[in-house]
Amino acid sequence: KGDEIRGQIMIPPIPDSKFIDKLPEDVELEGQNAAERELQEGYEAEVKVFRCFEEVKSNVIVIHQLDYTHEQYAAFLPDHQCNVKMCKRGLDTHDCHQPKKNVEGETDFVVIGMNFVAVFEVKGLSLQSCTEDEGELKIKGCVEDAFRQRKRMVDLIRSVDSSLRVYEFTLLSNVSREEVDEKYLSDETLLFCEDLERLVHIIDSCEVFSWNALKSGIMKNVAWCLLGLWCIDQDNKWDITTCSLPKCIMDIDSKLRRALVTRKSVDEVAAEVNRSSGKNKGRKKTSSKKEYPENPEMVDAPSLFQNYLNIKSLTKDQ
Repeated sequence: KGDEIRGQIMIPPIPDSKFIDKLPEDVELEGQNAAERELQEGYEAEVKVFRCFEEVKSNVIVIHQLDYTHEQYAAFLPDHQCNVKMCKRGLDTHDCHQPKKNVEGETDFVVIGMNFVAVFEVKGLSLQSCTEDEGELKIKGCVEDAFRQRKRMVDLIRSVDSSLRVYEFTLLSNVSREEVDEKYLSDETLLFCEDLERLVHIIDSCEVFSWNALKSGIMKNVAWCLLGLWCIDQDNKWDITTCSLPKCIMDIDSKLRRALVTRKSVDEVAAEVNRSSGKNKGRKKTSSKKEYPENPEMVDAPSLFQNYLNIKSLTKDQ
């Protein structure tokens, strides 16, 4: 209400998990399951950071998972060019060779303060069970990828006003300072698991170091632009309810109901669907089971959950 922020505002109010399927903890995964595990670990790292930002008491807006299409990015930076070396599209298709609806990029967290903006890229990289050479290769690729993602968002923010103070950080939330080479420790834009406890202090420091007065209305314009971009989908349609707590809870509930939790439940559901839809009638039976690993961490849900909520399995913790 009004123009003044009072305390931190989280957008969305709770983390929105895109990777909700449960995978076993003590099984070596391969293929699609291994890729899914990496995505889950990355998201779990973001949730850790989300919880830390919730502890910020100063007046800031924290936007989580701000993604944007090429068309939306080009609205801020009309002269932006994609990487033509990797492009297979003809010159006459699009000036910069990229379809308008392609997702140009995503930023994990954007923090909008009273006098500054800070961009955070979070990486769930773990160096456990890696040799020294493997670890160096992983962290090098991870840092370079985060730098490219940060630069895209910083360029977009500065296109609103070039005088803005924009800070940028890459947070390796599962990597300690003891695990990395000295050259990474000298980079002030790199944060590690020890820095999670310092996130509130880092945000407060960004505000202190940016105390110099900006032109009237600049921070308001930046906040409006970034919040508007967060509310707009790939088809340039917006829905303000995406910021609401009820919408977030219903989305999570819906994802939990259809989550793939064990191979058994996936196969059972598939068989039930086939029977109810009359599929495979008159056809020779073929095996088309989805290969999900058995998961010792999953148990049958109590009958109350199964009968009234249609939830067949829960984790042991649940």
